[in-house]
Amino acid sequence: MTTNQTDKTVERDCYLPLWDEATEEFHNGWLTYLVDDPYFVRLEIEDWPATVGAPRAVLLDGMDRLAECLSKPDRTALRVQPSSDVKHVLLGITQGDLTLGVFRTSADLFAKHLAGLYELVPEGEEMARIDWDAVIARLLSL
Repeated sequence: MTTNQTDKTVERDCYLPLWDEATEEFHNGWLTYLVDDPYFVRLEIEDWPATVGAPRAVLLDGMDRLAECLSKPDRTALRVQPSSDVKHVLLGITQGDLTLGVFRTSADLFAKHLAGLYELVPEGEEMARIDWDAVIARLLSL
């Protein structure tokens, strides 16, 4: 966990080893969670062109069943589901109806990381953690 004392921003970066199901290659992955943006988690994959964001609740739901965030057809989205052996979780990166990649990771490690995110900001306390000044500034800059 990283804490910046200047602006009191807290974030958690969690390492996630990933196995590419299509190419059978190993990748390093990181889940990044910012306390002042408590609804979303970002997944960054080594050698992958873009970071993928998804609601924290989608990641949690994906531990038990297929869960995915809805996105515009031209945007990258994340699909999460347990694998058939239940020892792993599958993270599918999609763009519209097109699957760009499917990565496998340990279900136990994934669950441990998600539990840590909910320890930082318990469910139901998200609204109090949002930096509304930053949200408004971003909206006004669009």
